[in-house]
Parts: sequence; structure tokens; C-alpha cells
Amino acid sequence: MMKVVTSQEMKRLDELTIKTIGIPSIVLMENAGIKVVEVIEKEYSPLPEKSVYIVCGPGNNGGDGMVVARHLFNRRVRVKVFLLAKKNRIKGDAATNLSIAEKLRIEVKEINSAQDLKLLRQELPHADIIVDALLGTGSALPLRGLMREAVGLINQCSSYTMAVDLPTGLHADTGEVPGEAIKANVTVTFAYPKRGLYLYPGINYTGKIEVADIGIPSFLGEERIKCNLLTSSDIQKDLFYRKPSSHKGNFGHLLIIAGSPGMTGAAALTALSALRIGAGLVTLGIPESLNPILEIKLTEVMTLPLPETSQKTLSSEAFGKIEEFSGRCRAIALGPGISVEKETKKLVKMIMRGLNIPLVLDADGINNLVGEISLLQKYRAPLIITPHPGEMSRLLEIEVEEVQKDRIESTAALARIARAIAVLKGAGTIIADKEGNSWINSTGNPGMASGGTGDVLTGTIAGLLVQGFSPLLAAQIGVYLHGLAGDLAAQKRGETSLIAGDVLENLPDAIRRVKSEYC
Repeated sequence: MMKVVTSQEMKRLDELTIKTIGIPSIVLMENAGIKVVEVIEKEYSPLPEKSVYIVCGPGNNGGDGMVVARHLFNRRVRVKVFLLAKKNRIKGDAATNLSIAEKLRIEVKEINSAQDLKLLRQELPHADIIVDALLGTGSALPLRGLMREAVGLINQCSSYTMAVDLPTGLHADTGEVPGEAIKANVTVTFAYPKRGLYLYPGINYTGKIEVADIGIPSFLGEERIKCNLLTSSDIQKDLFYRKPSSHKGNFGHLLIIAGSPGMTGAAALTALSALRIGAGLVTLGIPESLNPILEIKLTEVMTLPLPETSQKTLSSEAFGKIEEFSGRCRAIALGPGISVEKETKKLVKMIMRGLNIPLVLDADGINNLVGEISLLQKYRAPLIITPHPGEMSRLLEIEVEEVQKDRIESTAALARIARAIAVLKGAGTIIADKEGNSWINSTGNPGMASGGTGDVLTGTIAGLLVQGFSPLLAAQIGVYLHGLAGDLAAQKRGETSLIAGDVLENLPDAIRRVKSEYC
């Protein structure tokens, strides 16, 4: 499992490495510079034919850049360094490496004025590769003055751009870009990736992310790092094994409460995705007048016609039938397309107060609890909540912008308040548990921003839950495979044409892809 850190967590790990373990900071800087050079060599060969311009800031990130310059110079690469500071203002390890570079007669040009920026504007287009070593993880944003101008000039160039640790201008913790930021082709980040590299909009600026080992011990303080990157290595290898003697009862019975007039698609997508992920039996509870439609549409899914209102939405009178039927099931999925009619809202509250069965709560199941978040805390069985940003904002009674500004902390807050597993859908889906641990999903693409893909995710998670996976594992596996199915679908159809049904159809391919990694 790959840990993902905040700038403060990384600073603490650096300090522990230097002060407790005794590895000098200049050794870490040397290792960082060497790793950047190794990535440059891997990405761009043969190097001696290239011109590499390194734009350095006044701190340790700039010191890393000086190390890069030295090692490239020793490989007979044409190197130039542009320093956005006065040389006599550089301190510590960065000053040591600046001094070494100058003794080797590496060209180091100061950029301290508008006139110097003209020089930078003239020089940068001649570079094959530009290395961004301007600012590290603790930089103040937004960028101002010469720093902002320099970043703008770098972005105007067609050169291949590599960011050292973090693209300059990107917030290390949240992925915010409050102004100008480097748009890198590759980011070489050290020891652990920073949260902002995998959160939007930051991920649009990072290019390919390379995580480089610079000598910080892996055991050092990892237990305090709460955020992780969700990858295929986190999917347990025996997930898809089935004994030859298996029967449908081994893989659980799921009850889905979904649908209303105009929203039969949400119900159907949820049910079919639960089957595609391996649930043994799926019963779809729907308003009774919709039953003929869905019985024709869904041949593999059973239906449970339920009492409805005059608007043909679910009535509170359906609770008794749901309560009785839930005794045959291992889990319930509640919410896709059920509406927020008064009687339906009453039914949702009755379910939250009265049932004791693992539950996946989504869409209108969430919307019907706005203003009554305490009902989440009172639910007596394991609970997974899967809002999109708008649903989370309504539930937490905050602005959508606040949710999106720090998606990790927003999701962790909901998980803590609800004492449940929370899944914040959207670009870079976040999963959090009530203990404060979180996971950033590494799969998925913009083509999945289409109606119905959230219903597929609900069915996928609920279908795993009934197979006996813990709520956390069901959420992790479901989110990862859902995103991977979207990626596989995009390869076939392109992102623009992607629809929810494509994600559903590619779930089997996603399972095969993950399974093949262990065979």
C-alpha cells in the first residue's frame, strides 16, 4: 500500500531521517538529484545530444536542481541553470551545491529583474528539457512576481518539462492551483507522493508521476500517515476464486430499493452491476406500477413490487414488506432514483431507524436525510455512504466549493460524523473510514462524468458487500474496479462517447485484468 503525505508529514519524515537516523540532509539532496537524472535518462535518450535548462528557486528544491545540473554536466549534457534569486542569498545545502556547480563552470544565470526575464524568455525555447526546481512542498501560493512570470514562460515553451518533487504553483496537500502552475510531462516526487499530485485539479499538472526512493527509511513514522493511494496491489489476490462446488447462495442475496417514474434506468444499472460483480441473487424493490417495465427489462434480476404513492413513488407503507424481505438478504442498497417525495422521505427514515442489515446509501437515499444526519449515526448495522459532491454538501450543510477544496478532509469528516465508510464520488474518488484513514483511487477518467455511472458504482459496492467482504474492502474494491472498467471502456470508445452502460459492460474485463496480475 502506497502512503500519500501532506507537506507537514513529509517535513516531519525528513527531520526524523536527519536527526534520529543520522542521514545528513545533503545526502538526501544528492539522492534526490540523482533520481531525477535517472528519470531524465529513462525518458529522454541519448542525453548528450540534448539541452537541459534547470530553473531553480532559492530553497532546497533549487538545491536539488543544482545536483541535477552537476550530474547531467558530468554526462556531457548541455546544461544551463537559471536561478530566481541572488547567489549570495542561497543558504545551507543548496548553497553548497551552487558552489560546486560554479567550480565545475556550469553556467548559472541569476533572474532577478524584468530585464533578466527577457533573457529567460529568449533562452527557454532552445531547451529540449526544462527542469522545474523552483519551489518545494512548503511554498506559499498563489505565485507572485518573478516566480509567477517564470512559470508562465516555462508553460509557453514546447519543451519537455520535468517537475522536481511537485510542480511549482500546485498546493501539495489539496491539489489546488490558485493561479499559475507548471504543467509538467513528468513529476519526480521523493520518498512518498504528495496528496496534491493525485487530487484535481493538481493531477492535470503533474504528467506521469515517478516516486523516487531517496533513502528515507520506509518504517519511519508510516503508522501516522493516514492517506493512501488505492492501486491494484490493494486488491486481494483470492478475490475472484470460486470453489467448484459453489452455488448462488454462497455469494449473497442483495435487496436494492430504487427507482421512480423517469428513473427506472438508475434501478436497472444498480441491479445489473451487482450481478456483474458476482452477487448470487439480486432483488429489485420498486414502486409496484413500474414492475411490468423492469420485469421485461431485467431477465436475471428478481423484482419486489412495493406500495406506492399517487405520484408512483415509494410509499412509507412499503416498510413492512421491505423489513420482512430483508431477512432473506445479506445487504441492502438504498437510494438510486427513488425521489425526495414526502412519503418516500418518510420511508427512508423508517429504514434508517428500523433495519439492522449492512446498507449502501446513495443518491436520493442521502438527499432524503438532509438536515437529519444523526440518523446515519443511529443506524445499527455497517453503513457505506456514496455521495457525489453536491449530495455531500447538502448532507454536511456546507458549500460544494468547500467539499471540493479539500476532498480528503471532507470525506474523512463525513465518515467520522456518520461512523461509517464514506465514498466521495468524482474525479479522484476518495474513500474514508471513521478512524480517519483515507484512500485516493488511481483509476477512472473524465468520460465517466455521465449520468448513471454512480448507480453502477452503488451496485458494484453492494454486490461485493453481499459476498462477504467488509464494508471497507467492498468500497475499496468496488471503487477501483469501477474506475478500471471506465478506463477500459474509454480505450474502446473514447472518453467523449462513454456512457454508464459501457462501464457496466467492462466490469468483467476489469475483473479479468486484476485477476491476471496474480496468475
